[in-house]
Amino acid sequence: MVENSVRQGGRVACLDALGRRRTLEVSLTEDGDVCIHTPPGESAKLDWTQVGELLRKLAELRPHTR
Repeated sequence: MVENSVRQGGRVACLDALGRRRTLEVSLTEDGDVCIHTPPGESAKLDWTQVGELLRKLAELRPHTR
């Protein structure tokens, strides 16, 4: 596994497989890759509202280039 240094980050609310609210850590690496972190052994389920929130957060983190 290659680890990239994280440049920026944020959090997005979601539900785990049992329906409990969780927070995902979302970050961009210096290379511009998206990292979504969940606790070990857990997964997350996002509804369409949460997907929209994730996309907004990623847009905020995206480097501002023209």
